[in-house]
Amino acid sequence: MKQIRQYLSDGALELSDVPLPVIPPAGCLVRTHYSFVSVGTERMKVSQARMNLFEKARERPDQVALVVRTLREQGLGPTIRKVQERLKTPTTLGYSCAGSVVEVGLHTVDIRVGDLVACVGEGLATHAEYNAVPNNLVVPVPPNVSLEAASAGAIGAIALQSLRQARLELGETVAIIGLGLLGQFLVQLCGAAGCRVMGIDLDPSKRELALQSGAEAACSADSEEALQDAMRMSGGDGVDAVLLTVSTQSHEPIELAAALVRERGRVVCLGNTEIRLDWRTWFRKEINFLFSRAMGAGMFDPDYLAGDKDYPIGYVRWSAHRNIRAFLDLVAQGKLDVSRLITHRFQFADAVSAFDRIANGELPSAVGIVFEYPRAQRDVAPIHLRTVRFPAGRSGGLVRLGMIGCGNYAKSMLMPYLANLDGLNLEGICTRTGANAESLAQRYGFRKATTEPMELIEDPTINAVAVATRHDTHARYVLAALKAGKHVYVEKPLAMSEEQLQAITAVLTQRGDGGPTLWVGHNRRFSPLSLRALAHFKDIGARQVSCTVRAAATPADSWYQDPAEGGGILFSDVCHFVDLALFFSGSLTTEVHAFATTDPSHREESWAIHLRFSDGSMGVVHYVCGRARGFDREVVDVLGGGRSARIVGFRRLVFPGSPAGSGRRLLNPDRGQKAMLRAMLAQFARAPGSIDLTESFVASAQSLLAVHRSIRERRAITLDTSFPFGLSGA
Repeated sequence: MKQIRQYLSDGALELSDVPLPVIPPAGCLVRTHYSFVSVGTERMKVSQARMNLFEKARERPDQVALVVRTLREQGLGPTIRKVQERLKTPTTLGYSCAGSVVEVGLHTVDIRVGDLVACVGEGLATHAEYNAVPNNLVVPVPPNVSLEAASAGAIGAIALQSLRQARLELGETVAIIGLGLLGQFLVQLCGAAGCRVMGIDLDPSKRELALQSGAEAACSADSEEALQDAMRMSGGDGVDAVLLTVSTQSHEPIELAAALVRERGRVVCLGNTEIRLDWRTWFRKEINFLFSRAMGAGMFDPDYLAGDKDYPIGYVRWSAHRNIRAFLDLVAQGKLDVSRLITHRFQFADAVSAFDRIANGELPSAVGIVFEYPRAQRDVAPIHLRTVRFPAGRSGGLVRLGMIGCGNYAKSMLMPYLANLDGLNLEGICTRTGANAESLAQRYGFRKATTEPMELIEDPTINAVAVATRHDTHARYVLAALKAGKHVYVEKPLAMSEEQLQAITAVLTQRGDGGPTLWVGHNRRFSPLSLRALAHFKDIGARQVSCTVRAAATPADSWYQDPAEGGGILFSDVCHFVDLALFFSGSLTTEVHAFATTDPSHREESWAIHLRFSDGSMGVVHYVCGRARGFDREVVDVLGGGRSARIVGFRRLVFPGSPAGSGRRLLNPDRGQKAMLRAMLAQFARAPGSIDLTESFVASAQSLLAVHRSIRERRAITLDTSFPFGLSGA
């Protein structure tokens, strides 16, 4: 299928062939008939992408703060790679469309193939021939509403949500500052709600359109003229509410809003507007300042989107889905005229040139822009091709890799190394979105891009599979790949339950000589500092390992924190240090006692983990998540036989009591990703001297699950060292 994509590095736009997207279990695949351009929002995105790096940083200080945080935690090298990857990754445009359903997910009940629907959602209802959209963002189109009008569902829902935030009542006066697409919708909606409306905009044509749509007055941004209209319409009191739809760095719209609104009135901000509130004015009038977020409740709730969980109407009257439905009902009743607002129509094939014209200011009077998709494709059977193939890249390697999943970590910390490994052929890559898969395939030389994982697992030319998906799917893909006789690399964690681990080990016990092997992404054991510290204890062994971690807090709404999908910080990061303790011990875990606490007042999470190993040595992990400033993130102490070693931030290794200079210092932190992948490739290729670490990685997973169980059951857990399949040692 074809999809519009943009690159953040230089703002280049392209209409590309990409694999069909994956249908969510609670969702459907929609063939697009029309997609609606949100002129203001999408012009801003295109223009920002075409700025230089300094201008981008000035426009997005929030992203600069994230870069600084990464720099503090991970060092210069990883930060540069992450920034470069972000700039090279294409983004999609569009968030409002309409079309026909061609396929439904397993858990979809109320939507059927052939239904005509309106779809919304950034990154979901994009400018593309097909879109996979969750059920809560799909609404049936009433019989007397055209699909062209329905394609504006997202903008209509945004307008409705802002009216609800403004708490408008019958007979109130409203000023709308900014008469672009959103402002024009608001003119009609406020009129339908029984309010008197005045509009304000610099463009005379947009003021005229507002008057035609029912505004009682429309004026320029001149404050004196606007104030006269506001006082005339309100009997000298000032308007009851002001709706701000403009996106500008000027603070003048905010000042104008404060001048127009009455005492204790409401000002609702919908646009990306510079906000400076003059204390005297806002205090004296006691003005209520409000934001209106997207299309309604649920748009930022993963359970609402992917989980298909709607809010009870008795508690949340206007969710995003209900706002979209209400908008379409108003169109069906003739209270909203969408066609009046469509000023330009383009064929989808001309979308790139249309965006160029928008960004270059060649369509200054544009209000509503619609892309129309080829009619010849609308009535044909759905195209089930979820794979795009490319000319052959590198060949001759013994290891032929298929990669399932490639999120931020994999793109910045794995792919740059994998692409440069001699003896490795990159055969295929699979991600949930076709645009991402196609882009990565082209950049790194994969032979095919797909959104279907089994396409790689069942491919006889692929003999190794890398799994870098979200945690809840790891065990499923590992199991399928091992059963298919392929070597497997999987990002941690290997499994999130004992049942999953037992299923994996059951397959591994049946492998014969030369059978598939398993590799887990516990990279820290491969750091040159870890290996040098281990060598320091050669012949005497480490008797005690202590890992102290002070990590920055992970947002509560991150998928890492979701108990089902990510398993929390224990499965995403603490697991590395459980593995590191096992690595330095060189023996199996026999007993685990772990505690986890949360300090709500400081938003800190803490773990204290005590491990006993079969050779009598011990491991301790102290992990505090929440306050990292002023401390090294990771400190590892290894003791035994009168010797000691300390790894600080995987940048510095010291041997207390040893001669000066016997340690090691690195320019940048090295947590072992590159060395890990080299060792993995050598083992998969059966290179002389390579080591099969399958049993060690399974033992690490077993230890992590014991930690999880100890925390859950509030007791010490004893492990059977014969589990899972005759482990001979770590």
